[in-house]
Amino acid sequence: MTDIKSAEISIALLAGGKSSRMGQNKALLTYGGKSFLERLIEEFSAFDEILVSVRDENQYELEKYGKKVKVIADENFEKGPLEGIRRALSESKNDFVFISAADMPFMTKELPQYIADFLCSDYDLYLPLVDGRAQPLCAVYKKSLLPALEKQLAAGELKLSLLFDKVRTKFISMEKSSINKKIFLNVNTPREYAELQKPFIFCVSGIKNSGKTRMVCALLKEANARGLKCAVIKHDGHDCFTDAPATDTFLFEQAGAVARCIFSDKRFMFAGSLPEGAEKSQVPGGLINQIKQLADLPDYIIIEGMKDSAYPKVEVMRRGISEKSVCKEPVICRVFDDYEPREIFEKIQVYQYNLKRF
Repeated sequence: MTDIKSAEISIALLAGGKSSRMGQNKALLTYGGKSFLERLIEEFSAFDEILVSVRDENQYELEKYGKKVKVIADENFEKGPLEGIRRALSESKNDFVFISAADMPFMTKELPQYIADFLCSDYDLYLPLVDGRAQPLCAVYKKSLLPALEKQLAAGELKLSLLFDKVRTKFISMEKSSINKKIFLNVNTPREYAELQKPFIFCVSGIKNSGKTRMVCALLKEANARGLKCAVIKHDGHDCFTDAPATDTFLFEQAGAVARCIFSDKRFMFAGSLPEGAEKSQVPGGLINQIKQLADLPDYIIIEGMKDSAYPKVEVMRRGISEKSVCKEPVICRVFDDYEPREIFEKIQVYQYNLKRF
């Protein structure tokens, strides 16, 4: 048996899928201000070869990475990930290639480094197992399996799992490692992407006395009825606020908010259970960050006010008081006094799951 060094592994990112269930290119979805593909390229930057498998050479703008990233386009179309793996093995300078799907934003260099300890001359495929399930789209493939893979492609057998029995496969249980299972998360649908972006942030906006607080409380109760958790941030222009009974923040607590925040131009108040050592910072972005540190992360953050912000908004209008829109786009919906909270919440979720990000 011959030991293999981790430096002899190339990285190949499969970014040529159709993303039919998502409705848009998954590799270009963003998390933490970067696209999934950008995150992966940066994560694996320490490896001396990174290949990006695409349907079309012009599918992505990767010139900024220079020679560090090599783009390889499909030659056989409509063949799924098998073709991307074939192209990666054919083009890589190393015998071993770590394959990662581009829809896995939490994938880290730790996995190929961990698999490197198992590499030897006895196997062609090194396949992680998570809870007993094989993970072929984050595994190490060896050039020696190319003939078997090409034969399978020629036969029209596109199911990747069929390859496992045709080559020498080493199954590696992740239960025996210190690797976080989160790295194996892939994002296929709008709902999965919305969950990844949790908490979803939107505003309830409108002019003074239009009924914003009443709307926030109604949406809080509707969310609670659906088993969802919300936090609320309120802007106060008078710099005078407490959490006493009958105040807005008190009403938010009574309606089920897991955290209540209020801020003015000079100060802020936060009411909620933060983990020990959690940091406090400036508002309103700082309050959002505080909420994201909650042990029980909410599904939604509702901001009352901020009609000119870039966040999506539910605009509250009131006949005889505010019948003309005053909110800056994007606006999820505009509603008058006779609204139905259930219908408004459904509009919010339609907007959320359609991935209309700000």
